[in-house]
Amino acid sequence: MRRIVEDLIRVEGVIGSLLVGKDGLVVASTLLDEEDAEILGAMSAAVFGEIDKATKRIGVGTLIDSIIDAKDGSILLLEAKELILVVITQRTVNLGLVKMEMRRAAKRISEAVPI
Repeated sequence: MRRIVEDLIRVEGVIGSLLVGKDGLVVASTLLDEEDAEILGAMSAAVFGEIDKATKRIGVGTLIDSIIDAKDGSILLLEAKELILVVITQRTVNLGLVKMEMRRAAKRISEAVPI
């Protein structure tokens, strides 16, 4: 799993990535600060879960992915089996390329997790 999140930071403009459980616990991370990883992991799981509930309630189905835009960058969330793949990017990143690489990573995760 560590290798999968490490591969994502090779994409130009990606500054960090992690894989978290839907309970918010960090499975793998490229962030240097462990506390930052734990905070981002918990926030990502909570946000993903709440958006998923809302999308189901309004009738558009299960959440697949989400992008949170901020002044200086973005946080991308993508479901990967029973995990959530999280990528932090700079503002100038090619989001389409990042999403494509995240889907590849999610496929690798699905193949690695026998659930």
